[in-house]
Amino acid sequence: MEKNKNIENFLKHVSKKSSGWLEKAKWQEENEDWLDVSFSVAVRVASTLSANKKANVYPKSQVELAEAMGCSAQYVNKLLKGQENLQIETICKVQRILNIKLIEVPKAIITQTVQYETVSSWFEKLNIKSPATTITTPYSYEKVEVVGEGNYGLAA
Repeated sequence: MEKNKNIENFLKHVSKKSSGWLEKAKWQEENEDWLDVSFSVAVRVASTLSANKKANVYPKSQVELAEAMGCSAQYVNKLLKGQENLQIETICKVQRILNIKLIEVPKAIITQTVQYETVSSWFEKLNIKSPATTITTPYSYEKVEVVGEGNYGLAA
């Protein structure tokens, strides 16, 4: 009799509503890559705010960071929970405000071979004799490296 009463009491306190833990676990597994990055960003931002507070440097709190970012304190709080899918723009803004690197993208190095004719070979084709030019090889090959950040390297 006592057992039945305990079971009845337990069932009164147990919710009949699904907790959704399985769906949450699946979502976390599906989004593991960006959640890991978001968590790392959150830890770095939180530790920088803490260091700023000790050094009395602006911004030193979530409220001040929100003010500097032009967003709500609630958004900064979500960011610091490490489960916010951050845009590149937001990451760059936080980096600039806190003067830290959160994510580093390697610089592009593009190497291509350029072929060009020498001026002296053009003189020869046009049957122009110039005492200053002698033909050693009509074509020259040269490797050119273009190094730059973002699209700047590609535009050079």
